Amino acid sequence: MAVANREAGSQTHREVTRRVHNFVAGALTLVEHTRKFMRKNYSTTPMLDRYQAKIDADFKDKPLVGFVQGLRNYILHNGLPNSEMYLHFQSNPDRVEGGTLETGIHIRTLPLLEWREWSAPARTFIESCGEVVDIRTFAESYTHSISSFHDWLQSELDQFHSADLEELDRLQESLSRLEAAAKPGPAAPVGAKVSSGEGADESEQEFSFARSRAAALDAAVNALLHKVRKIELEPARDDGFPSERPIAVTLTDDEIISVPLVWVTDTGGRRALVIIHKDGAHFGLDEETFAEMQALTESVVKTDWAHRMLSRGFVEKTTIKWLQDNFQAENTKSLAETIAKDGRDAVRPLELWAPIANLEVQNSFTVGPAEVATITKAMIERLESQALSFAPQQRDSIVGLFNKLRESVQGLAAVVFRMRAEAGRIEEEGGVVAKTIVAFLRFFSPAALNFPAISANALLGSEFVPSSNLLILGDGSFSYKEAILAPNMPGWRISEGALKGMRPGLDAVGGLVRPEGLSAFALAIRSSLLLFSTGTTFANPIERLSYSLSSLEALLLRHSAEPADFNVAERMGLLLTQDRAEREAIARNVREAYRLRGRQDISPLLPREMGSVATFVRCAHNVIGTALWNVDRFGTVSDFVNSVERLRSQSPSTSNRNQ
Repeated sequence: MAVANREAGSQTHREVTRRVHNFVAGALTLVEHTRKFMRKNYSTTPMLDRYQAKIDADFKDKPLVGFVQGLRNYILHNGLPNSEMYLHFQSNPDRVEGGTLETGIHIRTLPLLEWREWSAPARTFIESCGEVVDIRTFAESYTHSISSFHDWLQSELDQFHSADLEELDRLQESLSRLEAAAKPGPAAPVGAKVSSGEGADESEQEFSFARSRAAALDAAVNALLHKVRKIELEPARDDGFPSERPIAVTLTDDEIISVPLVWVTDTGGRRALVIIHKDGAHFGLDEETFAEMQALTESVVKTDWAHRMLSRGFVEKTTIKWLQDNFQAENTKSLAETIAKDGRDAVRPLELWAPIANLEVQNSFTVGPAEVATITKAMIERLESQALSFAPQQRDSIVGLFNKLRESVQGLAAVVFRMRAEAGRIEEEGGVVAKTIVAFLRFFSPAALNFPAISANALLGSEFVPSSNLLILGDGSFSYKEAILAPNMPGWRISEGALKGMRPGLDAVGGLVRPEGLSAFALAIRSSLLLFSTGTTFANPIERLSYSLSSLEALLLRHSAEPADFNVAERMGLLLTQDRAEREAIARNVREAYRLRGRQDISPLLPREMGSVATFVRCAHNVIGTALWNVDRFGTVSDFVNSVERLRSQSPSTSNRNQ
C-alpha cells in the first residue's frame, strides 16, 4: 500500500481477483466432474448412494458452499466482484511498536447482495460476514471441507475396490516373477531333471479347489482364527429420555436359532464384530481383521465355479461358521473343503421372481436373460398348498402369510430369472438383472414421454410414491389425512397389442442388460437409458431435467471437455430434423432446459416452463431411441457423434434415406 509499491500492490490486487475467479470456477468444475465420474462408473452400485448421502450431509444447504458456487454464477453474469485493498491499524500502547498494521484484499458485501440470484444459503453466508467477505477465510474453509470430502471418497473407493487392488498387486507380483524368470539364468547341470510342479494354473472342477489355492485359503483362515480376540464391550450409554415408540417385537433366547452377529464398540473405542458368545464372554474380529476376511471371500468368488454359483454372503457366512466351530479347537478342519461341501449341498436350480410395482402384463415376454411374467392366482394357490403339505401344524400362520402375498403381489408382473446357484447368488445376480430390466421397461412406459406424469414402476418395495400424512388437532376434535402428492402416477398395463409395438425395442435393450462384452457405444446407451429411466421416477421437474440432460450428454459429447449445452443442442437438432427453423427451436428448448436445471430457488415452474420441460423430455426420448436403434452400427460415442455431425452437410432427402 506504500506509494513506492503502488504498481506491485495493483498487480497483487489483480492477481488475487484472478485467483478468486479461477477458484470458484474450479470449484464448480470439480463438483461436475466428480458427479459425472461417480454416475458413469458407479450408477448401479451402493457406492453411488453412499456418495450422494455424504454430499447431502456435508454440502447440501450449507451457506459457505452455496456462496462459493453462487459466486461462480455471479462472476459469469456480472463480472468480477467489487473487491478492495485495505489497510487497518490497531493501536496498542502496551507494545513497543505501538500497535499492529494489517493489509489485505476483501469483497464488499453490499454490492453482492444487490444480485437477486443468490440461493438462500449463499445469502445467509454473505449477510453473516458483515460489511466485507474475507477472501482468505472463505477460500481456506471451503478448500478444507472439499479436501476432507475427497479424502473420504478416496478411502471409500479404496475399500470398494479392495479386492481389485489386491488382485492388481498379485498380478504385478506375478509379472515381476515372470520377468525375473525370463532373464537368462545359470545353465542346469547335464542330466538334471526339471519338475513341472503344481500351482495356480492347476485345473479346478466344480466344488473343488486346486491344491495350491486350497492351501492358501486354509493358511489365510487359520491366520484369521488366531486374530479372534475377546471383546470387552463399551458400557451402554443412556441418552437421557425414554422412547414413546411402541415395541414391535420382543425376542427371547429360545427364538434365536443361530449366534447373533453384532457390530459393537469396545472399551478402547474400536469397532469389532462379535461372532462368538462363550462362558459369558464375547469374542470377535476387529475391523481390520474383518477386512482381511472380506479379501479371503473375494479370493474364493474369483474362482470360476464359485463365481457362477456362490454369493459373497454365502462364503462370508461359511467362513464365520468355520471360525465359530474351530475357535479354541485342537485340530482345525479345512475351510476349502468346507466351502466346497456346503456349496455342493446349497447349489440347485432356482427361480427368482422380483415383483414390479404398479405393472400388469397380459402375456409373458423375455428381456435379455430374464422373463417378465404375471404372479397369478393359481401360482400362489399352488405354493400355498405345497407349504401346507410340508407343515400342516402351522396352517394358520401359512394361510395368513399367503393372504398377505395375495394382497401385495398377486396379479403384478415380475422379472423372472433362472440359474443354478445357491439362494444368495441368485439374489445377487438376479437382483441386478431385475433392477436393470425394470429401468429399461420404464423407458417404454407412458410416463417416459408424457411429462409431468411420473413412473411408479420399480422393484416392489423400492418404488417412490410421494405422499402426505397430516394430523390436525382442535378443541375436542382431530383428523388424520393421507394423500398421494403425485396424481400423475398411473399404473401401467401392457396388453398383447402394446407388447407387439414394444417388441423391437425390448429386443434391443435385452442385449444391454449385462454390461460384459459391450462396446463403448453400447455401454454409453446403457448408461443413458438408466439415467433417463431414473429421471421418470421424480416428481420434481428440475430433477427430471437433470437426469434427462445427463442421459443426453452420455451420448452426444465426445468427451467431458466439450461445451455441453451448445453441443447437445446442436446435435439434438441434427438428429431430430433437417429443417433449420425446427433445429433452432430445438436448440432454444435445450438451452432453456440447461437454464432451468441451474435454477437455485425452489419456486414452482411457470406453466410455460413446464411446457418447455415436456417438449425437451420428448425430444430427449427420441434421441436416445435413435441411438438405441443404431447400437450395432457404432463402436464408440465419437463414431456416433461424427455420424451426427455429417448430417449437417446432407440434404433432407439424403439424410432421410440414411437414418
